[in-house]
Amino acid sequence: MKLTKIREGKAEILVPDPKEYEKEGKFDPSWAPVFYNPRMELNRDISVLFLNIIRPRRIVDALSATGIRGIRYFKEVEGVEEVIFNDLSKEAVELINENIKINNIRGKVFNKDANSLLYEVKADFIDIDPFGTPAPFLPASFHSVIRGGYVGITATDLSALVCSSKSSARRKYDIICDRLSFSKEVGIRGLIGKAIREAAVVEKAAIPVFSFYNDYYYRVFFKVEGGAKKADSLLSRLVYYYECPKCGYRDKSVYYQHATCPKCGTSMKAYGPAWDGEIYDKSMINKIKEGLVHFNYLSTFSTISRLISIISVEAEYKEPYYKLDFISPRLKRNVPPKDKVIKCLNEASATHFDTVGIKTSKNFEEVIECIKVN
Repeated sequence: MKLTKIREGKAEILVPDPKEYEKEGKFDPSWAPVFYNPRMELNRDISVLFLNIIRPRRIVDALSATGIRGIRYFKEVEGVEEVIFNDLSKEAVELINENIKINNIRGKVFNKDANSLLYEVKADFIDIDPFGTPAPFLPASFHSVIRGGYVGITATDLSALVCSSKSSARRKYDIICDRLSFSKEVGIRGLIGKAIREAAVVEKAAIPVFSFYNDYYYRVFFKVEGGAKKADSLLSRLVYYYECPKCGYRDKSVYYQHATCPKCGTSMKAYGPAWDGEIYDKSMINKIKEGLVHFNYLSTFSTISRLISIISVEAEYKEPYYKLDFISPRLKRNVPPKDKVIKCLNEASATHFDTVGIKTSKNFEEVIECIKVN
């Protein structure tokens, strides 16, 4: 395996040389013997910011690959005493050990199935960053995390979560769905709903405290508290979202049903069960904004600043966004400027989920009126 050295954050690591694994001039990280994806740098950068707020002492990086994530946590997060690295690949484990030496850090390295390891250890932060769905690792993650600890999960299988593939959505996440106009947000709510249900099995409450969508993936951080009653309270906030494909009217219900649009009589599309509560803890957003000033060495600093600025405003509005280029044609109107609709509604904002989406506390009829007048 030919290696090349790269720098990310405060870490320097060896990774498989992409030039050695190109196919017809193209490269995909999955083609290399050990996985390293530079497009996930922002994911790792925000994770470093988040961990500097919660200050975990013991971290499990369950799917370590090159070890970049765990190494960065050790070097860039205050208060970390131990990082447990793990990968099922022997080549990955050899590379992790080499990268640990290069960075002069302490860490235990295991060559195990991630779920097996998670049933053997306890930690106050569990990181699940798989290639694809995190669903197979959720039960073990919530078993492994201590009460009051945190779990961070990444999902790259958006075709399932936004319901481009109904069968994948049902198989991986037990979601019954159609694709909705606001699927980019409802997809992350479906992921959260799946995590809440898995945590509830072991009488733990998985409370989403910071979530975001970027590029081709979702990232969600959960605070995990103990108690069946807390778990039950979260379960009671799972709903099915409904949307009329003809006029755009939307509704929600705790039950799955074949609903008919009360506005035009069309059969409505559905998605669920999905989380209907807040996907951000506003105090956590403020802490990330305040702490960001200390991380201007990050190559993604400007991108993160813009992302957090948008999220800090849209967090005021709990309901999923309205997609202007979906509703406007149904009103036989051109898509109006987003800023004008936001100004018309007064209580509204842009959203990081969709460049033509708006979040608002106003109802469907009020959104329609603002589209019409603009």
